Amino acid sequence: MQYCSKCKKIEFSENKKCDCGKKFASKIDLNQPVKLITVDEMNKGIVEQTLVKAKIPYSEQVVSKISPVMGVADGSYIYYVPISFFKKGIDALSGVSAMEIPEYYDKLDLPDEPEWKEMSPTKRRIVKILSIVGFIVVVYLCVAAVDLLADFLTVHL
Repeated sequence: MQYCSKCKKIEFSENKKCDCGKKFASKIDLNQPVKLITVDEMNKGIVEQTLVKAKIPYSEQVVSKISPVMGVADGSYIYYVPISFFKKGIDALSGVSAMEIPEYYDKLDLPDEPEWKEMSPTKRRIVKILSIVGFIVVVYLCVAAVDLLADFLTVHL
């Protein structure tokens, strides 16, 4: 089993590189996202309900084709799940006929009962605070660097 972190897909091939040109990951983290399914607006609700009912964590990416006159002309949604939940997601969606079981399904060596732990509210708050402080520090360093460069240029030119 090979994983491309750029395409977020799993492949079973002898190639050392993905179709996109990036090398496959040498070590696979089971919490990395993998593309499960792409659906249109009509099937979006079925997929979301199925994943929620099966208690599978997911994220969605909207891919829209925009028409200059009418706005959004066609919208599709890509659903990603952690690699450890990939097989469970295929089982859930094939159970409601939202997708077909892929040919490499039997080759997937993933846990039958994967675990997913949400970040605790305290840890989430700490990460937010540290992110804000880090952003402020980066902005300050950029402003200070530009100020020093301006002083240098005005004195020496």
